[in-house]
Order: sequence, then C-alpha cells, then structure tokens
Amino acid sequence: MNIKERVSSRFSCRARFLMSVVMMMTCATGLLSLTSRSYAAEDQSYEALRQWIKNDHPMCCDHPAAKSITPGQHLTLKDRQSVLEALIPQTAWKYYFFDDMDMEIAATGHYPPPADWGKDVAPGYQLDSQGTLIGFTGGGSPFPEIGADDPQAGQKVIWNMLWRPGANNYDMPMVTWLRSEGGKLDRQMEYMSVNAQYARGHDHTLVPGYEDVRSKQIMEFRSPRDMAGAKQMTISYVDHHKEDAGWLYMPAQRKPRRVLASERTGELMGMDMISEDGNGFAGKVYENKWTYLGKKRVLATINVKDNPELGGPHLWVPHKARWEVREADVVLIEPKAENHPYSARIVFIDTETHWTLWMFAFDRKDNQLLRMNQHFLKYSEGYGDEMPQQAPYLKQDFSKTLGHRVFLHLGETDINAKKPHATITHCFTNKREFSEARAKQFFSVRNMVGGRR
Repeated sequence: MNIKERVSSRFSCRARFLMSVVMMMTCATGLLSLTSRSYAAEDQSYEALRQWIKNDHPMCCDHPAAKSITPGQHLTLKDRQSVLEALIPQTAWKYYFFDDMDMEIAATGHYPPPADWGKDVAPGYQLDSQGTLIGFTGGGSPFPEIGADDPQAGQKVIWNMLWRPGANNYDMPMVTWLRSEGGKLDRQMEYMSVNAQYARGHDHTLVPGYEDVRSKQIMEFRSPRDMAGAKQMTISYVDHHKEDAGWLYMPAQRKPRRVLASERTGELMGMDMISEDGNGFAGKVYENKWTYLGKKRVLATINVKDNPELGGPHLWVPHKARWEVREADVVLIEPKAENHPYSARIVFIDTETHWTLWMFAFDRKDNQLLRMNQHFLKYSEGYGDEMPQQAPYLKQDFSKTLGHRVFLHLGETDINAKKPHATITHCFTNKREFSEARAKQFFSVRNMVGGRR
C-alpha cells in the first residue's frame, strides 16, 4: 500500500469512528428523551396534574389539531401524543392508554335540563363565610352563572353538582366487580339503590311534615351470599350542617341499627372508594378549603350508548365506549383535617350538566395519586333510539325514563393506585316518581325488616 492509500485509509477509519460516536450520542439522546417522556407519563403526583391543568395544550385552543377530531372517529394509541394527552388528565394516562384502546368520538352535544328546571327556586338563599349553602330548597341550580373571579366559585360549582337535575328519583340496579392487577376478579356484588327527592323547591316537599329532608335512599344487596338481604337507608337533610341519618339492617341481627354518618373516610363496603368519593365529592363543604382552577376541555363518557366494555391490562377502564370533548370547571378541594387520608382532591365537573367527569385524590403521605374515579353517563332522551341493557337479575321498563331530560348514571370506575386495585360498577338506572303515600311506606325503618316494598 502506497502513502496516499495509507493516508486515505486512516481518514476513512477516523471518519467511521466519528460517525459511530455521533450515532451513539444520538441514540443516547433519543433514549434519554424517550425515558424522560416515559417518566413524565408515569408521574401521578399532585404537582404533575396541576402542571397539566396549567399547560396550554394545542387541543385546548383554536388549533388545527383540534379540528382533526371528527364525530365517528376512533382514537387509538397512535393518537396519544397528537390528541389524547391533551384531553385525558395526565394522572389517568397510566390506565387509559393501552395497546388495543379504542375511543369513539361523538359530537359535543347540548343537553337541556327539564323544562321546569329553575322555575320553582325560592329566593333568599346564600353562601356563608365557609361556602355552605344556606336556605336553598331545590327546584333548580343554585348558581346558574358563576364568575371566574368569584372568590367562592369553587364552592358554587360544587353546589350546582350536588343539586344537579337527575341526582335523585330513580331505581338503580347495579353490578360491581372488584378487580386486582391482571384483571383478576376478587369479588362480584349485585345490589339495588332506590332514591327519592323530598325537597323540590319553593314551599314544596314530597311528604308534608318532612320539609327538613332533602332525599332518602335505600340500598339492598342481593349477592354475594354473605351480604344478601343487607339493607342500608340514608336520609340527607336540606341543612348541610346536619349530619345524614343512617340505618343498617343485617338479616343475622334481625333489627336495623343506627350507623355513624359522620364517618366519611373509611372504605365503603370493601370497595375502592370512601364515602366522600360519591359522585366525585360527597363530603361537607365547610370541612374543606376551595380553589377554582378555571375551565379545561377533557374527554368524557358523557353520553355512552350503553354500559361500556372493560379494557386495559387490568380490565379497569371503559373500552370501545363513546366519548365527547367537554368543557369542565376544575376545582381543587383541600381537607382541613390533618388526619384526612387526602392532601387534595381535584374534580372536573361538566359546565353544562354539572355532573362530575373525573376525580383525582392524592395521598397526604406523599402527594401521589391515591384514588381516582371516572363516570359513565347517559342522557335520558337517548333511550328513544338506544335501548339500554337490563340488569341480570331484574327487568325494567325504560320507556318511562323518556321525557325527563336528565342524565342517568350508568356506572363508574374507582381505582386505588396504592393497592393497586379497582372497583368497576355498571348501573341500570331508570327514573322513578314516588307518591306521598308510597314514599312513606317505602322509606320506613320498620319495613327494612319486614321487606314490604
């Protein structure tokens, strides 16, 4: 080999070496970037969700990508970065993004309330210094208009949720599955919830003499065997400062006993929720600090065709369900009690219907996700052309639900991130109107024992 060839060979080797270094650095950078993105995706801390809410995602403004979502479109895992990460709260990514995921997108709907909604609201109610609603007796939403700069905006959003149309007056057969990782079924329960609203606006109550009662509810278990025949009745009051009254009947004990309604932080019937988690928030307003975080657009199962399939690696989340892009009021709820298991709770509440779409609660020990829930809803008028499933143990006539113009609760998923474990419920809700006489008989402590319904 002559000198010219040797020099050329040296330069060629050096070039190949430099190219390999560059390639390794590029791969390392890419791997680091991928690792960073993966780490961020797994971040379920309170701080991460607050940052996600604060971020001005392209999907949340008039961006060309937003217009690419069309009714009838099916979003899959390939749409994660371009669309889904902007519309699904980050805390839920770990559960809702999986290989064969399928989200059918529907047009954002308009769902008017009942025709007489708001016409029978008695004036003179107000919020006290702690945000507690005083003097309201139903008949409509207490705060149809809420300013973003209102110092009590957070509490007002919650009061609209608590008094939303369709919150009461129903028969609700339910099936619940308790699942651990890998979709393992640990327990299945069947039970029935029946609810009647007593407070109905200005000078009107379902049963005269019970003007202080807001609603009554009875829950009766059918299975499993160790719970069959158990019944629980709850009475809630118009006065928010008054604790709910409750009775529990177990067949083996042969008589109902009072239950402590003030215990709101213990797990409910072995499920992955506490009593306060009902509908996103079912606690006492004055026991919390409130911050309104603004509005955010999110995907929600606001008007599903029917009870959704379950998907994901653990069968914890809705799969092949119908979703809508909805505007939500975002509220931060911070318990005042230092012994409360949650450091904070963030809820996303639909601005039009006042139903909770998403709830995330964070562990006081480390500010990481402890529990979350997401709800499946159905507009009553949809039953005109999309008949729902029947509960496996009870046949219902859903035709009487038409005309109510309210949302029905078709179920939810409640995830305990620390166990990890989940409770998934399918509801088969049908509207029901009680007469005065029927309500007196049905919601009787004596009849909890006799079973006369």
